[in-house]
Amino acid sequence: MKKQHLFILFIMGMILLLTACSQGGALSVRDAWARPGIDGGNSAIFFTIENNTGSDEKLLSASSDVAASVELHKTTMEDGVMKMTPQEFVAIPAGEDVIFQPGDLHVMLIDLQGDLAVGDDFSVVLTFENAGEISFNVTVQEP
Repeated sequence: MKKQHLFILFIMGMILLLTACSQGGALSVRDAWARPGIDGGNSAIFFTIENNTGSDEKLLSASSDVAASVELHKTTMEDGVMKMTPQEFVAIPAGEDVIFQPGDLHVMLIDLQGDLAVGDDFSVVLTFENAGEISFNVTVQEP
């Protein structure tokens, strides 16, 4: 009878261990805002991605109905000249935050389909390699 109890305790312990290991958290987006912009012009979106999982992730793309084109960009300074370079993807390391901010990583809204005025809200979808799509709202603010 003791062997049965030990076996049952062993199985229960393994189940608890596997359950704990599989609950690594989730990806989340916070502090999202965008610059104002005019119809036909450009704007940019800034936010923080929190990777509370145990796995590295890649942000592959972004989309929104407010612009004809939406791209991942990084601003860099080269030889005293500021450059914006499209990014094929953005690495989001496990357990870390990646900040999209002015002068660095950002989501570029190209050819706005209407004005973006301070206080406006709109929806954005980020597509990740493993997590799939995450949708969130963005509020237009002055920088």
